Amino acid sequence: MGQGGGRVVLVSTNVPGRDFGRNAQDRTSTEMTASRWADALALLPPGGAVFISGCAGEPSAFLDALREDPEICRGREFRGVWIPGVNRFDCTAVVEGSTATTTFATPELADGMAAGRVKVLPLHYSGTYRWFQRGDGVAGAVFQVAPPQGGTVGLGIAADFVPALVDAGVHLIGQVNPEFPDAVSSPRIAVDRFAALVEAPSRLIEYDPGSPTGALCRIAGRVAGLIGRDDTVQLGLGKLSSAVTDALSGMSIRGFHGGMVSDSILDAVELDGIQNGIAAGVALGSRAFYERAASDARVSFLPVCNTHFAAALSRIQNFVAVNSVLEVDLFGQCNGEFVAGRQITGHGGLLDFIRGAMASKGGRSILALPSTAAGGKVSRVVVRLDPARPVTVARSDVQWIVTECGAVNLETVDPDRRAELLISVAHPDFRDRLADGWSEIRAGRLARGT
Repeated sequence: MGQGGGRVVLVSTNVPGRDFGRNAQDRTSTEMTASRWADALALLPPGGAVFISGCAGEPSAFLDALREDPEICRGREFRGVWIPGVNRFDCTAVVEGSTATTTFATPELADGMAAGRVKVLPLHYSGTYRWFQRGDGVAGAVFQVAPPQGGTVGLGIAADFVPALVDAGVHLIGQVNPEFPDAVSSPRIAVDRFAALVEAPSRLIEYDPGSPTGALCRIAGRVAGLIGRDDTVQLGLGKLSSAVTDALSGMSIRGFHGGMVSDSILDAVELDGIQNGIAAGVALGSRAFYERAASDARVSFLPVCNTHFAAALSRIQNFVAVNSVLEVDLFGQCNGEFVAGRQITGHGGLLDFIRGAMASKGGRSILALPSTAAGGKVSRVVVRLDPARPVTVARSDVQWIVTECGAVNLETVDPDRRAELLISVAHPDFRDRLADGWSEIRAGRLARGT
């Protein structure tokens, strides 16, 4: 039996006053589960795309139903923001004639991308939210919700993109999961706004970034040295976030504002290390962490229009955005998406936070990366990014660059000095080679009179 087995109830919101789950039969058949989801999908307009929530809001029971009965979505387009290392299902590999449009490349989508079934859009989180808010071609949205209370359901620990679909007026289908925490501070949606609610218990997606390496810990120490007690900090997903939080241990900062909140950040607020609490779109971590985050009034879950939009970020004084990239060249251009010519992720909220930090009074943007890859054989500071690949972060958007070898501020620095600074934070084994490469570029510029 898949994750979506168990007691399943389809509730039509056109039945006034109906008590959710009352008089429902226990159903253990996965086939019956798929049948209930088929009933729900039949309420959507034909032909349109189906949004499937990502992160911890992924409707696991619905995806199990697709495995059991792919016919319920035959020929549909799927849309969503599915996170590498978190959301691991490719609907197009299961549902015949289907396609998918997303904004992240993930390992599980690689075959679909190669076959042309999956398209990855170069959109920032803010642009993605506006796209969903328009509802372009979307028939319905499927996502997890907490059990109803007082005529509403809560988005719990995954409030990022669903409010945009609500604004767009699309049909809503909620997987009501008794295991899904109903957060103290998170958007709520009226039950009668839904086309259908399907009660389907399923496990929650959990995420463990693993322990940071020695290089990441040294990077985190340098990053922490750029942060003060009056700062509100944003951290990305992964080992760097945990390492920076550890490096800030014992120090008090004003607040945390970001796209995702993890175990280590909640630990900091519980130890009174974050004065004004946490604002984030989603939680990603352990089950125990989800329960803690949902029940803590100091943690607010907000839609992307509040966590990523420039107007919101520019109002936060001393907003410090800390993110990672994969490569930086001597012009200051950054690659945050490609490894060995293959796209492995997407833009995410990277540029939103960089530009938000630069628009904030007293704000700073910090981009961090280890100086080497492939066990020290490859420099992550390169002479020039591969011209065959798109640039993720333009040189004009870069301020602080941090490696384990140092931290440099590239803002208001001319190209030659910028190259010199970047070489200084490269691994010593590659500095001479980088300097020679920049000399060749400089000679070519001078010869052309540029």
